[in-house]
Amino acid sequence: MNQNNLMKINVLAVDNNPVLLKAISTILSQEGCEVSEAGTGLEALEILDQIVPDILFTDLIMPRVSGEQLCRIVRSSEKYNDVFIVVLSATVLEDRNRIMEEVNCDLCIAKGTIKEIRNQIKGALQAFHSRNDVNPSQLHIPVIPKGLKPSDVTGELLLEKQHHIEILSNLNEGILELTQQGKIITVNQSVCDILECSEEQLTGTRLKDARDWGSFQTAINQWMLEELGAGGMKTLHIFEDEPLHINSRVVTASFIAANENNSIFGLCIFRDITRQYQAEQHNKELDDAIKLARKMDAMSCMAGGMAHDFNNLLTVICGNLDIISLQNKQENAESLEHLIHQAQKAALIAVDLTRQISCFSNFGIVNRNEENLPSLVEKTIRQYFSDNKGEYELELSRGNCIVNVDAEEISTAIGNVLQNAQESSGNKTISISVSGIKFIEPEIISGQYIPAGSYAQIDIKDNGKGIDKDELFKVFDPYYSTKERGVVKGMGLGLTIVYATFRNHGGHVVVRSADGCGTVVSLYLPVFIPKKLLKQGTPIKEKNNSILLVEPDTQMREIGSIMLTHLGFKVIGVANSSEAILELQGIINTADEKPAVAILDISGINKESPTHCCRLIKQVIPEIQVIAMSGTILDPVMENCHQYGFANSLPKPYTMDGLRHVVNSVRYK
Repeated sequence: MNQNNLMKINVLAVDNNPVLLKAISTILSQEGCEVSEAGTGLEALEILDQIVPDILFTDLIMPRVSGEQLCRIVRSSEKYNDVFIVVLSATVLEDRNRIMEEVNCDLCIAKGTIKEIRNQIKGALQAFHSRNDVNPSQLHIPVIPKGLKPSDVTGELLLEKQHHIEILSNLNEGILELTQQGKIITVNQSVCDILECSEEQLTGTRLKDARDWGSFQTAINQWMLEELGAGGMKTLHIFEDEPLHINSRVVTASFIAANENNSIFGLCIFRDITRQYQAEQHNKELDDAIKLARKMDAMSCMAGGMAHDFNNLLTVICGNLDIISLQNKQENAESLEHLIHQAQKAALIAVDLTRQISCFSNFGIVNRNEENLPSLVEKTIRQYFSDNKGEYELELSRGNCIVNVDAEEISTAIGNVLQNAQESSGNKTISISVSGIKFIEPEIISGQYIPAGSYAQIDIKDNGKGIDKDELFKVFDPYYSTKERGVVKGMGLGLTIVYATFRNHGGHVVVRSADGCGTVVSLYLPVFIPKKLLKQGTPIKEKNNSILLVEPDTQMREIGSIMLTHLGFKVIGVANSSEAILELQGIINTADEKPAVAILDISGINKESPTHCCRLIKQVIPEIQVIAMSGTILDPVMENCHQYGFANSLPKPYTMDGLRHVVNSVRYK
């Protein structure tokens, strides 16, 4: 062969066996080629970024991007259209058919002895020069040295390797394997579908540059640097509560740093949850629509009931006044006085009805005092049953049940529940008990959400017919009744007023019942913690009064700050976690009073992960107690706040008492 013709041939030789790679390079150099060497497919890709060789000699089985991947990448790029690919592999004999079908190369050579490899390389160079004169199908026929026999062990290993490749390619989860430097070396079909990139586009690319990761770009860069590159070995999760959006897909992911035989590599797992996410969004929209429909039904029922009551009262008032105006002044004074009295009575009932309606406002309670609840309940019960005949059993707790309430409002509410219980039980005995209870975790009881904390509990149990399961959630609707509309008894605001009264005190009302088994109405009030309350003979230390409020909605942040300030707290109000971190770092640097409590809105308006925000806040002030706040009580964080790193949860809308109770529940742990 004319050596001058070969002087300009640029060759890239790729083999993970350094001895064999050196031998191939030496032979090529002796033939007048300019040779670049790569020990892995990944190294070859890095060299290919710099040069375009005339010939590529590559092994097939290599770590960090195989020869097959390398061939696919080269063939998929117009830049390398004219590269002559020569596969030089020890598995050609055992894997001949698959190589011919799946590996897009110009020439395939089975490795033999060094002498045989020298002759095969010379033949490959001749084939390169005559490639335009020879049928490509003839070039693709494997070149196998005489006497070379297949290896059973190699065949079995290839079969097992192919089995693993099939499993990987058929997984629904997308899989990426990374080097410690963050370069992608293995992908499966699912990850190509999820990320909407081809294998050729992904292989050899740094993970952070593989695509735009949106709001997670910084977190992924940090994971690559600290956990993968520096060996921190922590896993980064992208959860369904704050998923990754890739065009029309909704994706969760795990970025895992692994160590195998002192070699660190990365494993990225992507899960396409688009259908599940869309179904949940649809269910949420449907649930919101149902709630709105029920709310409108309740408002319609309430408006109709109120109009009915006021019309009756106004009819009595106007009727009596009309009669008075038509009667002669000489009429019987006693008769006139009776008519006036009837009008006054109706007017007073209208005033009482207006007062009941005012209970729906957060400003309906104006006179609060510290009360011993067992004593208040006992007084209320005795007064009620002295005015209304009936039998009852009363069990009072001897423990501390101090509450901060408007005693008259609470007594009226308890009276409403007792009236309902009497009407349901007939002449049967009603059981009443007062006790203390502490919820370690937030609870959902009969559809009512109760934050963690200490409560005084009043249980009122009747022995009536009970309430059917389908009717149970309607009991708080204004003017709702299980009785016929024509029967006046049982109609009115009843439990609606009870619910509003206890809500305005930061409390809760739970109704448990089953058809034929009676009904239990449980009333919960937050236990009041006086500042000078003694604990084991020692006064409780005055707690830090500074609170961090993270609320993206400007109006909600303003009213929340006003309410917390009214409760005696110093408030730092911010819109998101970034502002929160800046504020906290500023406080640390200036040695100001550090907030003891943070209230964090987790509704997702800022598209921030609640757990990530909570973790960031605690990194600055480890001892801070973080409260999750949301209008969606079925949020996983609200249901299991402690599992996500939160101290308690605060459902929206909240009242002054509810806010105080939840904050104090984490301050006085």
